[in-house]
Parts: sequence; structure tokens; C-alpha cells
Amino acid sequence: MARSTIQYLRKRGLTQTAIAAQVGCERRTVARALAQPVDHRYRRRTPLSAWAGWEPAIAQWLDAELPAKRMLELARADATTPFTASAATWYRLVQRVQRARAASAPPVIRFEGLPGEFLQVDWGEAWVRLGVALVRRVFLAARLKYSRVIAVRWTTAMTLEPLLRGLLEIAAELGGVPWAWVFDNMKTVTLGRTADGTPRWNPVFARFATELGFHAELCDPYAPQQKGSVENLVKFVKTSFLPGRTFADDADLGQQSAEWTATKNHEPSQAHGQVPAALLAAERAAFGPLATTAATDGLYRVATVNRESLVRVDGNQYSVPTGHMGQALDVRLVATEVVLSRDGVELARHERCTGRGERRRDPAHYTEALRHRPRARLVLERDSLCALGPEVTAYITAICRRRRERMAAEIDALVALRATAGPAVLQTAVTRALARDAIGAEYLPLLARQEPELVLPQVPGQRIIDRDLATYEAFAHGRVA
Repeated sequence: MARSTIQYLRKRGLTQTAIAAQVGCERRTVARALAQPVDHRYRRRTPLSAWAGWEPAIAQWLDAELPAKRMLELARADATTPFTASAATWYRLVQRVQRARAASAPPVIRFEGLPGEFLQVDWGEAWVRLGVALVRRVFLAARLKYSRVIAVRWTTAMTLEPLLRGLLEIAAELGGVPWAWVFDNMKTVTLGRTADGTPRWNPVFARFATELGFHAELCDPYAPQQKGSVENLVKFVKTSFLPGRTFADDADLGQQSAEWTATKNHEPSQAHGQVPAALLAAERAAFGPLATTAATDGLYRVATVNRESLVRVDGNQYSVPTGHMGQALDVRLVATEVVLSRDGVELARHERCTGRGERRRDPAHYTEALRHRPRARLVLERDSLCALGPEVTAYITAICRRRRERMAAEIDALVALRATAGPAVLQTAVTRALARDAIGAEYLPLLARQEPELVLPQVPGQRIIDRDLATYEAFAHGRVA
């Protein structure tokens, strides 16, 4: 009867809003009734029990973390018994499986740690406004289970070295090393599990944990609630710290983050109603000592010496003395240096490369091997000089083009000046030489001096002198008419 009334009132010219007010229903209901015939019959929804055979497959797909939409695509593409009901029916079926799994899941048991016992660690990522640009940044979040003290470190990548150096900075901020550090199943910490569920630790991380003196623990797979305190911290950073804030650069981001965490550590925690900073003293008394820092700790690697007496580390190469080809060396990555050793004996120490594809070669490592190969020694010395900077490279280029017959003596002069006066003085000397077009070893001692230089008016440059001398020599030998 209501459908007939709606159709009748519409024929009389009433609007859908007026019809809805007169009949006593929603305007959308009126629109739907007008789009359907008067004698429209509802079809009963397909009962979920008719599709119960899909529940085991849905449970497997849930374990594999497939989204419900992808499950529906796989079910419709099944060759034997494809799913033919509506998408809404499928989603209701997935929800029923999820509710059944949740009902049979074991209860969540809350626990509190002892003072100094648990430090929970996790990664988070967010889009941050630096100046006018919106950039992606990641942050390392850590929280003490007993006191609920929080710490956050921002970086650009979730790789191994930012993780370990961030953990060292957090330990220094907390004032010691908690006993047990709880992690998710991140690849920088674990390489997976054995058949009996034992973690296979990342070797570099395992050595780090041993040297620092803490027990690493992993959450069970698909059980993030086991480190719920730090999970909540990751959400807290995204919802409380970031909204409404802009940052000049990464340094400003780190500074504001430190100020925010300090403020929150002096506010009562909802977990126990006490101030986390006030409970930190009890935690520190139970911490282990921190024997290193992020700036001084050497992250451990193992690398093999190649035929060029170079060791590849993180995409860059560093030289060691000859005689170790094919041998495995211990590598220690300090914040600014790379230390290479074998059997506890240090072989080389290099300034760390900042990019990728770079080389650090010390010519002294090849002295004995190149004693009877002067050309190879010359090229090696030249490469080491060019690594000092573009101005040295430009000067050596001029030497190679204009004094190639004296290139070995010229390179030796540059090496000697670097050894006696230092790289900075050498760079100053070649910069002055290029500015005055004074290319040659005889000018370097004068140009390396720091006192005010003598400027002689109307004295031609070295290029003009070389040109005139070449013309005169050609005329003297009868090559110019």
C-alpha cells in the first residue's frame, strides 16, 4: 500500500521530500520505491551457511594477511566451485570467520615489568612537513615497561645501522642498559625462525646485543599486543606530536621531538598514575652499565679482501696492506671511521665514505707491491691526491696536459707537500697556483706560505711564458721559418 501511495502522490506532482513527509519515511526510501515497480518483491538474502565451505580457505588467507577484496577475487576465480554470491555476502562471511577466530583466541594478559627489566622497541613512519616540503621520515620509538618513560629518534631509513645507533642514543638518554629488549619480527633483528620457533638472529645485531649486554626477545608472530606499550607510543607520536607542527629541517624535527618527549615523561602516565621521570631513578639503579656510545661504538661486519687489496663495506671500498687477498677481515664501522683488522691486529683505519661507490686507498698499503712498478705507483698516488678535492684535481689535470714529461716528479712534489704541510696547505697552494696560472712544482713552496704574497706588476703569467719559450725553442731548432 505504501508503494502505491508513493506512486500516486508522485503522479500528482509532489516532490520526493513532500511524499516522504506525508508517508512518514526517508526521502531515499521514496526514491528507491519510485525506481522499482509497485509489485516489487524482495529476494531473501542467501544464507551464509550455504557458503560455509569457504571458511577454511578464508582462515588460511587471513593467516597470510590477504585483504578481503583479494580473497573475493580468488574465490570467484576458483575453477571447481566459484563463489557466485554478492560481494556483501562474501564480506559478511569473512567477518563471521574473523569473529569466530577472535572468540577462540586466548585472552590478553596484561603484565608489568620489574624495574630495569623491559624496554620495548618499534619503528614508526609518518609524513612530516619540513619547511614547505612534505617528506617521509621514520622514527625509532622505545618505552620502558615499568616506568613508562618514552624516547624517540628520527631518521630516514629502517636499516640496521640507524637502528643500532638509535638504540645506543636511547640507552645513553635512559642512563643505562635494561635487561631485556623486546622487538617485533623486523629483518634487521631476526632472519626468521627455525622449525621449532627459535629465532635466527641477524649476526650483526646478535653481536651488538652481546657487546651491549642485554637479552633480545621477540614477540610471537601476529601478536603485536605483546609490546602494546610501544605500539601505543607509535600511535601517540602520530596523533599527539605531529599534528599542527612544522619543522625547519631534520635537526629541528629532532629538537622538537626531544622537547615533547621530555614534557610527556614529566606528566602522569595513564598506566599507573605516576610520573614516569620520577620512577626512572629506580630503573637506573637496576640497569646494566653502558660501555659505549653512538659516536664511538663500532658496528661489526665481516668482509673479504679482493684482488685489488680492497674491502667492500656498505657499497664503498677501503684498502688494506697487500698480502691479505682472499682473507676475511673484521670490520668496525664507527660513526666517522672504518677500522679493518685481522685476528685482533688492526690493519687499516680510514675516514668513512659518506656516499656509495667511493674508494679510500692509502698508497702506503701498496708500497712494497709497487716497488718495481713505477707507473702503477704514479697512478695510485695521483688518485689519492684527486680525492682531496676538485681544486687538486684541476691542478693535476693541468700538470698532466702541460707537463706530462715531468708528471712523475710533479706528483711526487705534491705528495711531499701533503706529507710535510698537510692536505689543507696543499689545497691552498694549488688554489693559488690555479688563480695565478703558476703550474709547476717550483712554485708550490712559495704558494704554500701563509704570509702576504708579493705581487709584481706587469709580470706575465706562466702560460704566456711557457708559450713564448716554446716558440723560441722551435725557432732555435729551425722549426720556424
